[in-house]
Amino acid sequence: MSVNPFYSYVIGADRSIGQCLTRVLAAENYVYKGLAIERQERLSVQSTGQPFFVLVPSLYHPGDLSEVLAWVDLADKHDAPVVLVSSLALFAADDSHRFSESDEQYSSSELGMLLQEVEQRIRQCRRHLILRVGQTFSVQAGDFAHALLTRIRDSGQIEVDDQRTFSPTPDDDIASVLLAMLKQADCSDELWGTYHFCGVEPVTSYAFAEALLAEAGQFEDLSCARLIEHSDGISPAIWTPNGDVARLFHTFGIKRKPWRTGLGRLVRRYYRAA
Repeated sequence: MSVNPFYSYVIGADRSIGQCLTRVLAAENYVYKGLAIERQERLSVQSTGQPFFVLVPSLYHPGDLSEVLAWVDLADKHDAPVVLVSSLALFAADDSHRFSESDEQYSSSELGMLLQEVEQRIRQCRRHLILRVGQTFSVQAGDFAHALLTRIRDSGQIEVDDQRTFSPTPDDDIASVLLAMLKQADCSDELWGTYHFCGVEPVTSYAFAEALLAEAGQFEDLSCARLIEHSDGISPAIWTPNGDVARLFHTFGIKRKPWRTGLGRLVRRYYRAA
């Protein structure tokens, strides 16, 4: 059994990152309870360990971030540490810059302002971790990888943006990072704070689509599909800038992971589940 002192409440266990996190927690025999982010139930805190609220909202479910605020109030009531999976989308779109935790060029979009509001509330908690992540994907409904596959099947030929770059970040890699942070969270009070994580090698939407097509083509016939490079082609609906992940490495020893490896892994999982 794990010796970690926390009893983790995974809030958003029905979302993609939450699903990945509960799998790795179970694999390592960590005690946890998975909850839907909308439930807002009054918890009877378990006596088996210190409660730790892990908030994993999805940007593809618009109401999730608003729901988070009530869960933070509940965490405060129990003086529980809180970790929030946030997004580098709170920064203004700029693919020429890798944003660090000290940058403040925040987006004025509705999403950017909501992310700022939620993060500000989290920082009022005595012990908190905020993990801002890059362009997430899991090849599930709502994300860019799934949208690309759907359009390729429907149209056969699609125009894809070949100008701006982003850092693809597999959802299961994010779950692995969360687990590594949870394992160390009780070791020092110096670890609490804000961190960035995204996959290795920023790419254009076109380059990402090429890699996705190569992986998916091993499982279905996409030989007639054609990608066209175009500055006005499709790109992620929720644009997420690139991040500097040096602080995460120097504090937790967590390295960036190659997103292409994660893409192959998630595509295989997608077709196995089909």
